[in-house]
Amino acid sequence: MMTYTRKARLSDLDAILKITDQAVAFLASQDSPQWQGNDGPTRAEFESAINAGVAYVLIYDKQVAGVAKLISGPEAAYDNIDGQWDGDATTYMTIHRVTVDGEIRGQGLAQQLLHDLIVIARERNFTDIRIDTHAVNAIMQHVITKLGFTYQGMIMLPIANGERKAYQLILD
Repeated sequence: MMTYTRKARLSDLDAILKITDQAVAFLASQDSPQWQGNDGPTRAEFESAINAGVAYVLIYDKQVAGVAKLISGPEAAYDNIDGQWDGDATTYMTIHRVTVDGEIRGQGLAQQLLHDLIVIARERNFTDIRIDTHAVNAIMQHVITKLGFTYQGMIMLPIANGERKAYQLILD
């Protein structure tokens, strides 16, 4: 089956929201506060991200199977890290809101989506890529580190339960 990543379109919005709703429920079932309450992905957030050209979807078997945002930084939450970023880059790309369809979870699709976003970032001449996740989210931590990201420290997002493990990948 052909699997690839492309920019999200407004016509993808219903599929994106189905996938993010599944992720919110899955995280809750894992006792994670990530994306719970008013801090989860919203239609307005993804509509804005699509219009800004920063939302991407993973296509698997001709269907939207995953979603993420790839945003050029800097980002304020990444400025204050309890740890240290490698290198001296003042601009970098961050990956946010990564999730795949819960009905086909466990097939390496999150890894494929992140890999594709890394390639897109590098094609745009970014060599510093950052991502974060909640400490409870062991599945995402596994995917992140499997792709070569290294743990750099803790950051605080401006939301309830906003403490996140921050990771970085430096490319040449």
